Amino acid sequence: MAFPEETLLARYAFSQALSRSTALSALEVSMDDYLTSMALLPHTLAKTGKPGMSRKDLIKKLGELMQFRQQLNLNRENFVEVPDFYWAEPELEKCFKSLTNALEVRGRTASLNDKITYAADIQSMLRQLLTESSSHSMELIIIALIAVEVVIAIIREGPELWHMAFGTGEHKERSSAKVSTA
Repeated sequence: MAFPEETLLARYAFSQALSRSTALSALEVSMDDYLTSMALLPHTLAKTGKPGMSRKDLIKKLGELMQFRQQLNLNRENFVEVPDFYWAEPELEKCFKSLTNALEVRGRTASLNDKITYAADIQSMLRQLLTESSSHSMELIIIALIAVEVVIAIIREGPELWHMAFGTGEHKERSSAKVSTA
């Protein structure tokens, strides 16, 4: 049984629109799983004051998020644009567009992009929080190192400075002799 070429191309347009919708559904499920894995972070942050996730884990989650955005917008299957094949066939393009509109591909893509943007904003805030806490720790370490350096300088130079300021007459005479000879 041979089908007329028009019906084959119409079926191709239908199958391609359905394929896009199915691929988008898979991304939606993956994104929902991702958001579920991140759902406890705001609660943990509110309860403990800490994100409950290491910097490395947070960066891995950000990588996952970037992969979602890439799969949604940059891969071979671009969910928003009409394939080049349909430009030469206005009737098929109309058929493809009507099917993608019926399957709400454009709206679902925009919704998924919004979810990705929201998750990226949360991760950006958490990353900034981790950066601030690590920079606070670095500041404390620097202050401690400066304090150690001051203590070492006092131990090394302390007796001489003490004698210069309050010292014995012998030390003052030597200091005066040094000043007068110079």
